[in-house]
Amino acid sequence: MAHAVQPNHRPHEQLRMEPPSQKEHSDKYVSAFVSGSATVDMSFRTPVLPKSADHFKVGIDELTVNLGNLSMLEYGANDVLFRVLRRGNNLGENHANFRMVDGPVGDLEVWRDAFEFKINRPFLTILEILERCTQVATAVGTYMREQGLVQPGGGAANALWTLPWAAGAGNFEHCRVSVSANGQLKFSGNRVFWANFVIEVPSQKYRQIIFKSATKQYVSLHPGTGNEIAEPYAVAGGGGLDAAILNPVWNNNYGDPNIVTAQEFVGDGNLLNTLDRRVTLEVGCSLPVKNSPLVDHGEEAPDFVLGRYMFHQPYSMKSFANGIPEGNSIPEIIVPHLGTLTVQGPRDRIVYHHLQPQQKIQVLRLKLWARVRTYDETKQTWGMKTIVCPVEGIDYWHIRMHFLEK
Repeated sequence: MAHAVQPNHRPHEQLRMEPPSQKEHSDKYVSAFVSGSATVDMSFRTPVLPKSADHFKVGIDELTVNLGNLSMLEYGANDVLFRVLRRGNNLGENHANFRMVDGPVGDLEVWRDAFEFKINRPFLTILEILERCTQVATAVGTYMREQGLVQPGGGAANALWTLPWAAGAGNFEHCRVSVSANGQLKFSGNRVFWANFVIEVPSQKYRQIIFKSATKQYVSLHPGTGNEIAEPYAVAGGGGLDAAILNPVWNNNYGDPNIVTAQEFVGDGNLLNTLDRRVTLEVGCSLPVKNSPLVDHGEEAPDFVLGRYMFHQPYSMKSFANGIPEGNSIPEIIVPHLGTLTVQGPRDRIVYHHLQPQQKIQVLRLKLWARVRTYDETKQTWGMKTIVCPVEGIDYWHIRMHFLEK
């Protein structure tokens, strides 16, 4: 019977007391914390790898960066995103082409600087760029309220403005620069503003971004009809500019100056897609990585690239229909992250690179690069180039490399 069958008893072997033998691990890790520099040189007392390098492959296990100088916009070239010009004449002025007049003694550039979006520092997020746009618009409104638009002691022949506006004539906003629900740059103003001011985009690069046109330089709207004035200025005989007469002739009907959105211009380009020049972060090294070119796209590039990481920032936008809530229809943009950024972490796949033969690796150089977009004004085409990542002052980055035996 099956139930009567008993298994033969086999005594258990005596428990082993010695530790089990373990497989020898040949994986190696190299970590570096770098502050204030894009380059780090490391020297090792003993070789990093116990065998020739071609027995291993290497990848970046972790990369964390804290960068405060890798700007969305190229700075250091005295570029201007846009500026606000006057429609009035230039008679008797030292600052032609309708730039703002001198400020008070001791601060002559105060009004010209306030009316201009000059890229003189790093701009890290779209929110910071829009904040600077708001500052320019606020400066225009403040000037109109406090200074007025009539030259002191001047008559019609010496007027600085197409139409006068007395100082203290109401607490109006006058001008607003924002972004549309589709990501385009939007210039809004009441009739007083458009009767007296013009928006200029002097750089061809930013014309392509805002207007999708290299030839469009000015934004000027008729204060009455709202029609766009393609050429608000005409080239004078001496090479300067003359203000074009409003057509049809403006009849001084300001309407309600409290309506800052009386006339609006919306650009064609989506700033959330086109304004950021940053493309990737790249880590170069002095290791003998296989199939890594010294020249990339015809220009000098990192010697050997261990990893490329897309500088991707997916924005979120909230927009309220019909100006709800609180009568404000300006979209709200949410930036996904600020500060320290981990571009390669424990949840990311490691890309390993095979190494060429090399017996001893006792010196190692790592360098942080950035790939950015460029614009050729002669060819009117966009391109890319690799630059040394601007790591300055308190900026820092951390990398950990993993050498894995094949």
